[in-house]
Amino acid sequence: MLEVEQLNPSTWEEFLEAPAALLVLGKADCQPCKAWTKTLTSQPDDVLNVRQVRIGTLLLDAPGFGQFKMTHPWVALVDVLPFNALYINGERGAEWAGASIERLLKELNGCA
Repeated sequence: MLEVEQLNPSTWEEFLEAPAALLVLGKADCQPCKAWTKTLTSQPDDVLNVRQVRIGTLLLDAPGFGQFKMTHPWVALVDVLPFNALYINGERGAEWAGASIERLLKELNGCA
């Protein structure tokens, strides 16, 4: 099963610097966000075999993420959750709203 990390104010920077990282933005009361996380965690480990991808969720309504929001002003434009941002070596390579393993794999292949 895939591991999904719950990011906090002291872990998000290091997380985004990984060779490949999927950042999932959500909110605590977002049911589609919870469903997307459940979908991700139910996938076999090898589903993302294109590259080793770290997956992390960040709850936008959690306290302490002011620095994250100032560093990434594009987050203020996010209006659909869950929102996915794929980072490759610290650079945002793709982003999309919604939940789809197929879309994730397509974006990973495009960034390969």
